[in-house]
Amino acid sequence: MKVLFITITLLFTTFCCAQRIDGKLLINNSSKIEIKLKDGNAVELFKQFKIGTYQVKFIFEGKGLPLDEQNRQVALVEFETTLFKDGKQIGTVKRKPMPFFPGEMLEPVESFDIIHLLSKTGSKLSPSAYPGKVPPGKYEVQISANVIGGKGSIAPISIIIFI
Repeated sequence: MKVLFITITLLFTTFCCAQRIDGKLLINNSSKIEIKLKDGNAVELFKQFKIGTYQVKFIFEGKGLPLDEQNRQVALVEFETTLFKDGKQIGTVKRKPMPFFPGEMLEPVESFDIIHLLSKTGSKLSPSAYPGKVPPGKYEVQISANVIGGKGSIAPISIIIFI
């Protein structure tokens, strides 16, 4: 009986104190947008993010997360960017985990690998093509966030780019 009580107590404590996450990524307050990139210029897309035409929000709540010295919860988050061209996966990059406080934050485009992955697609273009020139096609960028050691989910975003 004593062993059963200890086992139930440990399971209950683990369940109650587990790191629980609930959140989402949004781009322009949506989970999916479409962009027409007229000249296939990845640098122009970077500029559009920098001037605020496209904004990525990272929103999450956490329970049972580790606390810092000021009693604020902190989560370790890993961003993953995956690029598809015409439905076929052509690249993916996982960022090293970074600490975040729960809440709502605008994330700069540099937090993800959108421009980097798109720029790599143009490496097979003619020698006269400039760096960042993206070949014509339909691209999809999926961005997800994973909390290290946490349960729950953060809804990803999808960016469809037509060139």
